[in-house]
Formats: sequence, structure tokens, C-alpha cells
Amino acid sequence: MDSQKIDALIVKLAPARVDQLIASSESNDFNFTRKKFKEWVLTPCGREDTYEGLIRKTLESAKTK
Repeated sequence: MDSQKIDALIVKLAPARVDQLIASSESNDFNFTRKKFKEWVLTPCGREDTYEGLIRKTLESAKTK
């Protein structure tokens, strides 16, 4: 398995936010099966400064569902 996928935070967010993170190169698309998951984003090791915000956003989203 790719080490970038092992050493990463994977979260579920709104598709628009996922697209923003990928476009800004802050995160990568989540595609373990070669299929892009539109609501999931992979943020690699080295971007730990963004993890807390991503986790908070994920939790907020989960609370509203």
C-alpha cells in the first residue's frame, strides 16, 4: 500500500469542500479503488496543521444528519 495513504487523515466532507481541498493541493482525492469518492478526502502526513479543522468540520456535518 502507498505510504501516502497509510500516513494520512481521511475524512468525509461536503463534495464542494473536497473539491476545494484538492484544487488547493492541501489534500488528495480518496481513490483506493481507482474510483474517486466525491465526499472523501485524504490529507497526507505533513499537513497535520489542518487535521483539527477537518475533523471538526466532519463532526459538525455528522451531527446534522
